[in-house]
Amino acid sequence: MSSQKDFTVAIVGGGIVGLVCAIALAREGIDVDVFEAASRYGEIGAGIGMGANAMRVLKDLGLLDDILARSESIHSAQNSAQFVRGAEPHDIVYDYPKENAMNGLGFHRAAFLDIIAGLLPNNVRSHFNKRCTSVFSAPSDRVRLRFADDTEHEVDLLIGTDGIKSAVRAQVLGADGDRLVHTGTSAFRALVPTQRLRAAGVREEFLTSGPRIYLGQEKHIFAASIMGGALFNVAAFTTDFAHAMTPAGSQDSWANWVSPTSKDEILAAFEDFGPDVRKILECIDGPANKWAIHGLYPPLETHVGSVTADGDAKDTKNVVLLGDSAHAMLPHMGAGASVGIEGAYVLKSLLSHPQAKLANLSDILRAYSEARVPRAHYVAIGSKRAGDVYQGHGPSGSSDEQRRADLDLQWEGVWKYDCQAEVARAVKTLEEGGVFQRN
Repeated sequence: MSSQKDFTVAIVGGGIVGLVCAIALAREGIDVDVFEAASRYGEIGAGIGMGANAMRVLKDLGLLDDILARSESIHSAQNSAQFVRGAEPHDIVYDYPKENAMNGLGFHRAAFLDIIAGLLPNNVRSHFNKRCTSVFSAPSDRVRLRFADDTEHEVDLLIGTDGIKSAVRAQVLGADGDRLVHTGTSAFRALVPTQRLRAAGVREEFLTSGPRIYLGQEKHIFAASIMGGALFNVAAFTTDFAHAMTPAGSQDSWANWVSPTSKDEILAAFEDFGPDVRKILECIDGPANKWAIHGLYPPLETHVGSVTADGDAKDTKNVVLLGDSAHAMLPHMGAGASVGIEGAYVLKSLLSHPQAKLANLSDILRAYSEARVPRAHYVAIGSKRAGDVYQGHGPSGSSDEQRRADLDLQWEGVWKYDCQAEVARAVKTLEEGGVFQRN
């Protein structure tokens, strides 16, 4: 199929958001080149949640049925969540109302990416071992990418989906994009076979009630079934609130964000939790990691960047950030990937508009950013607030009643978001600016 547009598109970063964006554009007849630093598409980490907002977008993109069919034996329903006191007697502090719950799914992160990669159409060209090192302008307002192997690629539109440590963001936003902070939160992460938990005497309601968050003071544990119930995704969080939101430091230190840990270290961190919860931690066997959780705080004011050539003051605006490269956030609402997938849908909708063309790409990207930034801000700030509530630092206080008040309906604005309305607002902005003509 020949491209239906007069502009070329490159995506740097072949993670979940990047590949969803590539598929979405390709299905609209837009050819895409994806440049991935690794030798193949692959993810690190354990579980990933897809909220109701992401499920609707995947359905609108025509991907949901294929994903469900290919993941039938490995996805797990995540329609609600229980918040339970970590200390004995493990009382339920808050049970997210079933009538407000909406359909979501949990996956093993790597398995989910494998499914997405298997859906790539022929007009997406994949390039591996391509670590982007610089981005600069080329003639005719094009963007030139340079890679670690000294090869280059020119394109009309660059989409940066290269994650929290984004090279594209650093290149096109410079100091304005230097927002990486250590949030003060560390996470112990592990996958535990569910059968091992049962054999250890973990109570059945702890395993079958859906996702559970065990609340403590300056700590909490998230536990949820994945891989069709075969595995339990366990993430145990602690926060040093006295040293939260500190600059991430030089790139040389970024390799230290993930470090191996031991079961003894994890158990020591949660020594005040009750025995039924600690049984889950005691079942950790084999590799476990401690992650220093970083994010972009305060959130970026724009998701559109500009690059210049040496001696050339003319900005090239055809660079846009998507996913964690634009809005890396704390994981406490399980919404980061979902918001990135929303962004892929909105961007696809604007770029595939009948009046979208090379001559108005810059205007389209500005309209996209103006529409998307408030949404990303809302979820990023909400994710931080959620973690504060779980760990007794919420706005109302740390008692069960106060946490319950702060938890009430906190996901409504995330799960019920209308991406189609966001697209309509962006199109209206373009029409009012004379970029698009009203039909």
